[in-house]
Amino acid sequence: MNTSRFIDRLQRLTAPEWASGMAMMSIRNGFLLCLPLVVVGAGAIVLNNLPIQAYQDAMTGMFGDDWKRLGTAIWQGTFGILSLPVLTGISHYLAQGHNQNHPMHPISPPIATLVGLASFFAMTPATGENGGLSLWLGVQGLFVSIVIALTASRLFIYLCGFERLRMTVYSEGLDVAIPEAFSCLGPGVLTIVCFTCVHLGFQAVTGMTAHESVYAAVIYPFGLFNHFLNTGITYILLIHINWFFGIHGTNVFGSLPQELFAYTSEANIAAYAAGLPPPYPINKYVLDTFVFMGGAGSSLCLVAALLVVSRNRNSRRLAKISLAPGLLNINEILLYGLPIVLNPIFVLPFLLVPLALTGSSYLALRYGFVPWREIPLEWTTPPLLSGYLVSGGSWRGPALQIFNLLAGFLIYWPFVKISDRIKDERQRKALSRLLEIACSNLVGPSGKKCLDRGDDIGVLARVLASDLDEAIAKGAGLYLEYQPQVDHKTGLVIGAEALLRWRHGIYGNIPAPIIVAIAEDAEFMRRIGLWVLDQACIERARWHRAGLDPYFKTSVNVSIQQLSDSLLPEKIVQCVESHHLQRRMIGIEVTESIALDPESPHNFILKRISDLGFIISMDDFGMGHSSLSYLKYFPVDILKIDSALSRDVAHSKVCAEIIATIVELCQALEIKIIVEFVENQEQIEVLQRLGCHIFQGYFFSPPLSGEKMLNYTTDRNGISLRPDEHSIF
Repeated sequence: MNTSRFIDRLQRLTAPEWASGMAMMSIRNGFLLCLPLVVVGAGAIVLNNLPIQAYQDAMTGMFGDDWKRLGTAIWQGTFGILSLPVLTGISHYLAQGHNQNHPMHPISPPIATLVGLASFFAMTPATGENGGLSLWLGVQGLFVSIVIALTASRLFIYLCGFERLRMTVYSEGLDVAIPEAFSCLGPGVLTIVCFTCVHLGFQAVTGMTAHESVYAAVIYPFGLFNHFLNTGITYILLIHINWFFGIHGTNVFGSLPQELFAYTSEANIAAYAAGLPPPYPINKYVLDTFVFMGGAGSSLCLVAALLVVSRNRNSRRLAKISLAPGLLNINEILLYGLPIVLNPIFVLPFLLVPLALTGSSYLALRYGFVPWREIPLEWTTPPLLSGYLVSGGSWRGPALQIFNLLAGFLIYWPFVKISDRIKDERQRKALSRLLEIACSNLVGPSGKKCLDRGDDIGVLARVLASDLDEAIAKGAGLYLEYQPQVDHKTGLVIGAEALLRWRHGIYGNIPAPIIVAIAEDAEFMRRIGLWVLDQACIERARWHRAGLDPYFKTSVNVSIQQLSDSLLPEKIVQCVESHHLQRRMIGIEVTESIALDPESPHNFILKRISDLGFIISMDDFGMGHSSLSYLKYFPVDILKIDSALSRDVAHSKVCAEIIATIVELCQALEIKIIVEFVENQEQIEVLQRLGCHIFQGYFFSPPLSGEKMLNYTTDRNGISLRPDEHSIF
């Protein structure tokens, strides 16, 4: 099989549909939702158990014998209740996914979440001396909470499909909470009752709760092995397979190692006292020290491979973020962020590396290359230090860890390269799909194009929105380009349109329609619009100082969100005058879609801007929003004919007739015309016959940087620049 075919198959395998879709993605997203809890909880463990005696003594001296109470309280509020937020997240995302696929029959995600929680508590009674409930709220109850979240949510959604179970109650006004609550009442009650009955029946038949039965089932296979190496390999496979499916295997089965390897400790201690190699070198502390360096999957090996091999900026950035926690064996950021979860590209090395390192560690310890002491180290002890301590202060312990890290790094290497290729292709396709959505007129129920989508495109849009917010605040990655506007009669450049560009640190150059769609959805347009105006004024002032004609106009686009600001005219004046520009040097462009109502507040704002001496252009004319008769109501100085008409004008009589009508009307109203997207001589010849002579498009020039725009204009217009001013570029 050639490489390209192999990559193509992996791409199909890793597509969202592969994950049986919604259930697996909901599990992954549920755990991602809990990532802050996991990281904070792991930090609390490090705070309490850092195996440096000087640190422990210093903390006791400063805060007293009870100084660990803070870390313990944090652990109880994170790992101690982890089953509940995981269940909450899974239930929420399942309901959200249902609504995305069935928009005509939505259900309330908060109510679905509450039904899942109630079903979990119905299956988890408070029993035993310590109440039992608190035990299963933590990591021990994760597996059952996942199963309950999936089944309860699915049952609730299914029951909501029966009209007879949905109670219809109409609310007054726009309050949707009342009808939502009553419509879900019947299905919610039935779901909780079903799980209560299942719990009672299960307990009557087995004598155990569901949690106890699951735990017993997990323990049972290990009793079939009478060899410690087989037990260790099975344990490793168990936690890593669970990790692949989004289940925190290390936490779910965290108490197993003590039980599985308890019988080996005394024999190992006796062998060490006699100066002999340990007869049972595979136990919890060996795995934590020599295998799980960086956490499950020997994640430090993967971090090293990403830093050295990967060319994907996002992967390298993630590896840098994960390095410091990884040195304390905290790897959730990497496993959920890369992700390892539901990622078949990495499933093989994720399983193979720990098994290979277990084999090398077994041989090194069994045959005495590395001395071994049975020291109960915390799993957060950093590599090299842990190897030094468990080997009784020998250099051979850290040496074995370095050897294992190098071996794991080499195993991960080719898979990181494959992952880079697939990510690059997936990013390209996701951006392409997002561009299609951004260019369409379709919006979601909330009136947004991108940000409220529940699929991968929505996730990408929200990531870009967050990055765009930061870029606006810092000005990082945002810049302007300028496309010339040429009078074909005289051959002179008479103006330029300022175009916003964004060079993203990971995705490269983001297409302008995506920037606009995201900015409008996130309501960034007021901020970004003023930034564009200010940058355009700065550049126009430079051109003026260099000797450019004062009648040369730089056009800046203004969005409908900006026109909702009653102070916009004053802000434009303040910006232009702060750069010592004449008002005719800056033009304001609005899209045709804004011109819907002659009496709208937006039109009054436009009239005020026009009255202040700014030239108003109507962009994208011909998109079908406005009637030609509307032109007499709007303060329009220039009308820009859109590509929907100009691109086909040479081959379409309809387009030519429409443009001829527009030209005739504009001549009567003394409105100038600029034709956009002019790309060939044939277009120009037809457009000139129709009465158009000012053009903008790639036939003359693509968008240019400020410096290149100035050079293009001066060369075409025959202007001699002032050397002392031009030197600023």
